[in-house]
Amino acid sequence: MDLSTLLAHQLGGRGSRVALESGARTWSYADLDRVTRDRAAQLRTLYPEAVRVVLAGEHTAEALVWALAVMRAGLVYTPLNPGLPPERVREAVRVAGPDLVICCTPGALREQDIGRPVITADRPADEPDEPGEPGEKPASWPVQEVAYSVFTSGSSGLPKLVNVGHRGIEQLCRAQARLFGIEPGDRVLQFSSLAFDASLSELLVTLYAGGTLVVPEWGGGSWVNAVGRYLAEHGCDVVTLPPSVYARLNDEARKAIGTVVFAGEALTEVEFRAAARFSRVLNAYGPTEGTVCFSVAEPNRFTTSVGRPIDGYAARVHDRERNVYAPAGRGELVIVGDGVALGYEGAEREDGPFTTVEGSPAYHTGDEVELRDGEVFYIGRLDDQVKRLGHRIALTGLEGRLSRLFGSRVAVLEQDGSLVLAHTATDRPEAELKAWLRELLPKWEVPDVLLEVPEIPVTHTGKVDKDALRDLARRAGAEPPPEAAGPPPGAAGPLPGAADQAFVSGLVEEVLGTAIDPGTSFFDAGGDSFGLVQLQVKLSRTYGEERVQKAFDLLNYDFTVEGFTAALGDRPQPAPSPVASVFREVSAELAELPAALARLRPEAGGDPQAVTVTGAGGFIGGHVLDRLLGTGRPLTVVTTSNPGRLVERHCARFGRRQADFADVRFLGYGDLETAAGDTGGWGAVVHCGYEVNHVLPLERQLKGSVATTGALVRAAAARGAHRFVFVSAASVGQEFLPCTEENLAAVGDPYSQSKFVAEAYVGALDGDACRVDLLRAGLVYGHTPGDAAFLDDDVFANLLRISGKEGVLPRLTGLVPVCHVADVADAALAAATGRTQERRSVMVQRTYDVEELRAELGDVRLVDPQEWLAAVTGSGSADPRVLAALRLWLNEPGWTGPVRTTCRPIIRELIQTLEI
Repeated sequence: MDLSTLLAHQLGGRGSRVALESGARTWSYADLDRVTRDRAAQLRTLYPEAVRVVLAGEHTAEALVWALAVMRAGLVYTPLNPGLPPERVREAVRVAGPDLVICCTPGALREQDIGRPVITADRPADEPDEPGEPGEKPASWPVQEVAYSVFTSGSSGLPKLVNVGHRGIEQLCRAQARLFGIEPGDRVLQFSSLAFDASLSELLVTLYAGGTLVVPEWGGGSWVNAVGRYLAEHGCDVVTLPPSVYARLNDEARKAIGTVVFAGEALTEVEFRAAARFSRVLNAYGPTEGTVCFSVAEPNRFTTSVGRPIDGYAARVHDRERNVYAPAGRGELVIVGDGVALGYEGAEREDGPFTTVEGSPAYHTGDEVELRDGEVFYIGRLDDQVKRLGHRIALTGLEGRLSRLFGSRVAVLEQDGSLVLAHTATDRPEAELKAWLRELLPKWEVPDVLLEVPEIPVTHTGKVDKDALRDLARRAGAEPPPEAAGPPPGAAGPLPGAADQAFVSGLVEEVLGTAIDPGTSFFDAGGDSFGLVQLQVKLSRTYGEERVQKAFDLLNYDFTVEGFTAALGDRPQPAPSPVASVFREVSAELAELPAALARLRPEAGGDPQAVTVTGAGGFIGGHVLDRLLGTGRPLTVVTTSNPGRLVERHCARFGRRQADFADVRFLGYGDLETAAGDTGGWGAVVHCGYEVNHVLPLERQLKGSVATTGALVRAAAARGAHRFVFVSAASVGQEFLPCTEENLAAVGDPYSQSKFVAEAYVGALDGDACRVDLLRAGLVYGHTPGDAAFLDDDVFANLLRISGKEGVLPRLTGLVPVCHVADVADAALAAATGRTQERRSVMVQRTYDVEELRAELGDVRLVDPQEWLAAVTGSGSADPRVLAALRLWLNEPGWTGPVRTTCRPIIRELIQTLEI
């Protein structure tokens, strides 16, 4: 059924039922039938050759009546925002080439400016120019192939006019009326700009279902504020809003909404949770090129799903490399069905994203999705991805995570190479926010610029106005500092010299903010692993990624200017192993430590029921703490994090309330030298707090996690702890050997070596007064959605993620040992509470060989590890820091001997969490 006939049918059969309401005025279906039919006849009579009509108007009943009249006349309805800059209006009129312009905003458009006939619609909506008998005029007229056209900026930012046919309109009305639950008499808000295709859904679906379309009165100020006031006073049964607009409504307005349909932007967990408190929540998705709506979801918890295709549509994902359209998997979403638009005005249908799939019209959306069992899970825009430190970031997904963390809508954009975060957290100092974000985010996702705004600006369509934010960022001085001067004279040559040393020193100063001596370690000067990666990226721009990586390999992942320039030139000698010097440093202290701990121990032991936990903000420690909450045991948390932030994150991860932490005591590591807040002493200690950094050199690990372990051991002795459980790593080895230089050198990477040393510090407590349990766990997984961020830095998880994406898996030597976090937490607490006899245990529940991993990933191709490293380095699909750790990891021999003590499909669950 064509659009003109559909409207005539719906308007002509409902008599006095209210169809349109604005302020104190109402229009029945019979009123709209008469007025729109008369005006349609008028248009056909006065402009018999007309094909396309541009309508310029916003948020008034008058504009809606004229819109219906144009559609009923069988002309091509083309809405235009009258508030656009004059240049944009002229460009839009040029692209559309209308035969007539109807202007519902007085003075907005003039014939002399646009060169087209203009009708100024300034009379009441229920009064035709020439009253006549309705029966004398036909109910419908011949129609054009195009039902309506809507401008969209697309990915280029240039206006494109989408021509939409008739075939998908009735299926849109039928599907949304059913899915939205619109019944006759239901009041539906008209929020969207007429220039946004969602307004067609609001108008046509409401009339199709027999509802009442409500247009709030608007005095020309903030339309969002006007809508908020109206909803708070009158409410509506169904409201369709972009999440950015919903974020600006107060609770009084939100409470008055029956069903809220989110559309136009990716829904974040913040808006979903807020809306679910008051309303039925739907999430609708559809590009302008697909007759408004393609799919609808009704989630009962937050998810990235945008539902299943509505009737008449099918979903496919496109693999660009193989040019395959698949019914499942991850890739670009292609919508298939009769509702796909006819194309862009002035372009052949074969141009650009329009095509044919399986004999039906199809459109490449440019959206990356995962299609599982017919359900579409939105990931982000393919053109909305940026690459930082070798890691691809979907800005839409990052916005969602940051909105959840902030508890309010945020916006993320790239500005001249900088990542800008616009937020409304005006009560928190910028320094505090930056420190907080560094704790929570992978390093490559930490914004460079924080832009504080009173509210997130929106466009006339209700989406986040990122152009306005870019202007604000420029005015706030958000441009990044210029890069260092160009390549030094000797950069391309084989023998770097003084010029290179000066150049490299300049880059180091740029990263650290201070100059350092050429022989001083980057870490000793205050640098960290992220700073080292930044430096590596900067150096790679001049010297090339492969050359720089080889130099870093020779430096044992420490860095000095002298060492780097030497490694580039004719002295490529590996740096000496730090094992001997580290062992000399720790062996003397370890020899004296048992006696020193005995002197610290009080006469009376600590509270046998008390438990102290470290690493509570981490993956394993968080699960340990959560099991202890509510048990009645006195709990102390020793942490490097801000206690308030730790509690916020824990509540978000595990669904706890802040009241659950009312009796938990928090200590920083700097507080361990005093007894403040520790009345009653410690009972058992569960030590999970350890920085996982496989790239950090051993001597730097010694100054970090090993040192904090030593401080904790001393504090446990001074507070009378009777048990100490240390969650170590199976990568230290399958046998528990004494800490000797030879045994230390036999352990693989610096992180595992540091764990071995830390075990020796913990072991110094072991005796009659305190029992020590060492639990070496394999690779620990079992991540919930709230834990997923911990996988960003996980070496093996990144290997799986990269291998799944690239379709190649390195041939691993040995087996991969894994265990489940729930069982690790159980084992640690069993040791802490005296429910286990074994003091030294290795927890590996399952091992996977390379063929089993290949099967879990979907029969990817097996290649040599060096070929794999070369492939993923060249593709740019991995963060350089992760690749550095993987180079070390792939050189390790792996686990020996198969283990299968659990039926949990641990790797399969991990792959599902990673969304491979």
